[in-house]
Amino acid sequence: MTDGMGMDPFASCALTLPVRRDVPLRPRTTWRIGGPARWLVTPVDAVEIAGLLANWPDHLPRVILGGGSNLLISDKGVPGAVMDLTQAMNRIYTITESLNADSETLVHADAGATTQALAHFARRRGLTGAEFLAGIPGSVGGALRMNAGAHGGEIRDLLVEADLVDPAGRLHVLPESALGMEYRHCGIDAAWIFTGARFRFRPDDPERVRERMRAFNARRRRSQPLAWPSAGSVFKNPPAGPKAWELLDRAGLRGLRVGDAQVSEMHCNFFINLGQATAIQMRELIDRARERVAEHAGILLEPEVQFVGWE
Repeated sequence: MTDGMGMDPFASCALTLPVRRDVPLRPRTTWRIGGPARWLVTPVDAVEIAGLLANWPDHLPRVILGGGSNLLISDKGVPGAVMDLTQAMNRIYTITESLNADSETLVHADAGATTQALAHFARRRGLTGAEFLAGIPGSVGGALRMNAGAHGGEIRDLLVEADLVDPAGRLHVLPESALGMEYRHCGIDAAWIFTGARFRFRPDDPERVRERMRAFNARRRRSQPLAWPSAGSVFKNPPAGPKAWELLDRAGLRGLRVGDAQVSEMHCNFFINLGQATAIQMRELIDRARERVAEHAGILLEPEVQFVGWE
């Protein structure tokens, strides 16, 4: 098995969809930034992921791609293989229905399904609890990996159990209590891959659910630069004291620009691509902002975004 010129390193794996070479990743990220993947692998289920991991070449770097909402991929791209879960692993379906107004409904979502699709699936069925997810870009797997949240809700609040594959290709089902979820953090080793999860919802009037979602989305439109490509919040909020956007604002970073990468005028914790921003420009902007906050407030902000393909 080799990743030499033109030779598929996964030729021995039983895959439904073909492995592709030199695939642009820029269109697959919400920042619209980044170079190509040497290899793009598109598994259709957890069994194919298990087979891939069990046969993965030791020397080949691996990146898991969901909605691409929290990644800054280098301009050179990914020298290894990218596993894209969004193309085929995006099912959402009901497992158990509510029997009465007091009972819960259990819903399964594949890791590649979008958080917005899960929120609207629940809304259409008169289920409450996922309204906050309607405004969060990205995939269910990515949301589980970072315990995504907004408007006072976090995905761990809904989670019953998750399906994962470990680096040796073994399948696991773990309850929420075993995942070590905290603010924007999951305690499971990054080498483990989420493949799906079950969530609990309570019944509610679909129109009331819709109105809450509309209210959340209206708040987003008023406070976030949705017209420009971004990765959502760049930095995590510190455990105490001012929020990240306040620290960035107080340090005079609102509107700071490096090429076409800019700290948003509307929301200082959103760094936007004005059109032709490169990964190097965005990385420089992030580093500058982090350094200036440290100088101004003595707080070293922790990025929410992951840096992929950087040496």
